[in-house]
Amino acid sequence: MRSNHDIDLMLTLNPHGWSTCFIYVNGKSHELTISHTFGDPIFDFINALSKLIKGQIPTDVFWYGEPGGERISFNRIKDRMDTINIKIDGFNESYGNEIKDYNKTLEFNIKINQLLTICYLQLKKTALLLSDKSFNEPRSGIFPFSQFKQFELEVKEYLKLD
Repeated sequence: MRSNHDIDLMLTLNPHGWSTCFIYVNGKSHELTISHTFGDPIFDFINALSKLIKGQIPTDVFWYGEPGGERISFNRIKDRMDTINIKIDGFNESYGNEIKDYNKTLEFNIKINQLLTICYLQLKKTALLLSDKSFNEPRSGIFPFSQFKQFELEVKEYLKLD
């Protein structure tokens, strides 16, 4: 599987404990619905991205819905150190239950710099929007600002941004 440049991502922090992630690959949209009830999915996502920067691959992120969810697996491609494979597998089990079966939802290769740029800008967008009181009020407390600030320093250094 070759790396693809026709990839984008939109992460939306919805009110009242939900988020939506749209992933666009080759003109097709894939929607992931994320509940904040069972943990801190944005924190987990930022943590996985930080691990990519530090070369700590493979790593997984679990985003739960109600019920079910997705496992997002990040794996290094051995002969292409600047590219990773992302595989998203859905599952039907509720939070706390053992996950027995995964169903492949999406798989693609992407350059690490491209992924980090896309994700950083989506997280930065959310951080900036939360400075508006009317936007923040129904979303209060569900964005990990301190983790984001640390990630922002790491990603700017990694991507050589000012």
